[in-house]
Amino acid sequence: MSKPKWHDEMRVIVEGAGGLSPKASEFWFLRHGETEHNKQRIVQTQHGVTLNDTGRSQARDAAAVLAGESFVEIYASDLERTWETATIVNDVCQKPIHKASQLWERNWGDMAGQSNVDLNWSSNPDNGETLSEFTLRTLGGFRDVLVNDKVLIVAHGGNYAVLLAAFGMTFTGSSAVKNAEPIKLVRDPDGPRGWAAVRLT
Repeated sequence: MSKPKWHDEMRVIVEGAGGLSPKASEFWFLRHGETEHNKQRIVQTQHGVTLNDTGRSQARDAAAVLAGESFVEIYASDLERTWETATIVNDVCQKPIHKASQLWERNWGDMAGQSNVDLNWSSNPDNGETLSEFTLRTLGGFRDVLVNDKVLIVAHGGNYAVLLAAFGMTFTGSSAVKNAEPIKLVRDPDGPRGWAAVRLT
């Protein structure tokens, strides 16, 4: 599958802002569990969307995997679906947990509630964020969090796309992060820009 044009645009935005050079040597990323909007392929609002029963089960499964990992604290978007995911994980992992509001999902404004099939990330939704605004906000959120080593970030699919862009990784259907799929990011001299993403099972 070819990479989408909008992800190339995102990469240009990240590079123009100086890129991302974490002080961390390794960290973990977890997208929130499934919501009814995910299930129905609907563009989500920022607030007011919680996990469905499948999403809560996914979060518990992720917790079981992450319990064997060596992260020392959690930074989570405090939108309902991500904070609920992080809380379920932390019921098992019992780490310090912090809110990371810069790592909210993109604000789609008037496009929220519409179908997300073939969603054009390059569009500029009325009363929402442009691709540039979202990318730069997310980049700032990662910079703030990744001064710390061995952290778990619980956030959104859009945030992970920014991370891929920052690390020179291609975004395709197979590289997109699934709901509640734990991923470990490690320094790798042979990887794009010195990083590799490892899916945990």
